[in-house]
Amino acid sequence: MRICVASEGPGGLEDGVSSVFGRCSRFTIVEIEDGEIKNVHVVENPGAQASGGAGIQAAQKVIDEGCSVIIASSIGPNAGEVFRMANIKMLAAPGMIIKEAIQRYLNGELQEIVPHGGKGGGRGMGRGRGMGMGRTQVW
Repeated sequence: MRICVASEGPGGLEDGVSSVFGRCSRFTIVEIEDGEIKNVHVVENPGAQASGGAGIQAAQKVIDEGCSVIIASSIGPNAGEVFRMANIKMLAAPGMIIKEAIQRYLNGELQEIVPHGGKGGGRGMGRGRGMGMGRTQVW
């Protein structure tokens, strides 16, 4: 199984889980076999510098990497819809380092992210600061 984690900085198990998905700089890809970490590698996020559609570009990269799980602090509605259509499980791990997030996933302790509002569901009240009503919810 391959798990993708939105990385806050350079990536790797000691990096933090990013507070954003679509514009995080890198993804840490963790391969799990028999409940243990077998391989870790870092890939650039093509959405990080995108002028538009960052979440969709980032989601497509996760799909191309063959991941079945994405871990982030939050995921926007457009990327969430791409993941939902691809049957990729979305999990929240705010304020954690990646190694801790992976361990909590393996223990079944992370909450699922449920996209809220659908495509373009925000009400535009965040003034570009991610504070609108169309963000994802953790259930």
